[in-house]
Amino acid sequence: MNNETIALPDVESPSRSAVAQYFYDAKPDNWGLLMAAFSSAYGIGLLAMLVLPFMISSTMNGLHLDEAKAGLLGTVEFVAVTVASLVVAPFMGKIPRRTLAITGAVLAIGGNVLAMFQTSYDVLILLRPIVGIGCGLALAAGNATVANAKNPEKLAGQMSVIFVVLMVVAMVSFAHVSEKWGYAGVYGALAICMLVVSVFLVKLPQKAIIVPLASPDHPHAHQGLFSKSAIFMLIAMFAFALRDTMMWAYSERIGLVAGYAPETLGNLFSIQAVIGIVGPLIASVTGSRYGLRKPVILGIVLTGIVTFTILQSSNAMIPYTIGVLFISVTYFYALSYLTALAAELDTEGRVVAASGGFLTAGVAAGPAVSGYLIVHGGYALSSWINVGIVVMTLILISVPLTSLRHKAKHMAKLEA
Repeated sequence: MNNETIALPDVESPSRSAVAQYFYDAKPDNWGLLMAAFSSAYGIGLLAMLVLPFMISSTMNGLHLDEAKAGLLGTVEFVAVTVASLVVAPFMGKIPRRTLAITGAVLAIGGNVLAMFQTSYDVLILLRPIVGIGCGLALAAGNATVANAKNPEKLAGQMSVIFVVLMVVAMVSFAHVSEKWGYAGVYGALAICMLVVSVFLVKLPQKAIIVPLASPDHPHAHQGLFSKSAIFMLIAMFAFALRDTMMWAYSERIGLVAGYAPETLGNLFSIQAVIGIVGPLIASVTGSRYGLRKPVILGIVLTGIVTFTILQSSNAMIPYTIGVLFISVTYFYALSYLTALAAELDTEGRVVAASGGFLTAGVAAGPAVSGYLIVHGGYALSSWINVGIVVMTLILISVPLTSLRHKAKHMAKLEA
């Protein structure tokens, strides 16, 4: 039997308005695949990134640690995430992804459960990398699945929409858990959340059975992990996360200096988390209608404006407030398209799997880099360095964008 995939043209219903069709096209193509990819990459892989402030503050209070020791717990975990995802990335075309994700979930859940009962810092510093390895494996498996979607931009946007919803829930619930049960409660809540989303992993494909058909809108390139485009893509992901975390790590402290009370500041961050769903929702609805170049560049520039505004607002409450309200909107909009770009570069999922590792590497490095800059030049110095990183990110990202544009032109010629 001929297994050739036949691409049927999309037909717009004559009884459906243009706006209705727009949103109809935005609905998930496969709910099971969406929930599985989200659960693996974000619900397990990046959950700790969302609740990092609660992890640090609760361990500081519970174990009477200073900032350096508490921060090191987060650093070793995210370094392990990075290493694990990068180690498996070159083999994502061969490794059974569901098995990889479930293995990662077991390590992450088990490590968090063990961490609940520890009173020794020396034991925790050994357990957190184990959790990080598990998260890194799940992150790589989930992200690689995006590369085999019919519309990577659409799937990445939908995953980010659910991620923002998770962030809203996490901000509220983990704040309560941290205050009532300390670090044991935080680690326990992490284990429970990961266990809940793990039920969706059964829908994660073991391998990419069907390679999506290439088209001018979705070139689906086959760039190797060590190709020029892939390397520039990965460094751009690192720079993007580094710039964002340089602000995020100190955003609460800047708000306090600007004049906010802690309770009011907590409400402000909850509001920005809710508003944040707008960014990935736009990416999900828009998909690839306008290509990748414009949305990617727009996302990088907008996130840069937000971080610059916040870092420049330690003495100005109104600019700070405006900046904070747009943190999640711009970040998740940009992340959706950056993930889609990495997925389009390689249908085997190697590049997008590695991109998660470089993203977490930027998250791990951001607080230390920004802390050094703030100590030696204040928030102003950090803000201007952020501008430089934005420019560098735009230069880096131009290489994979140009590569895809050339592939798209070639596909257009073949179809002509």
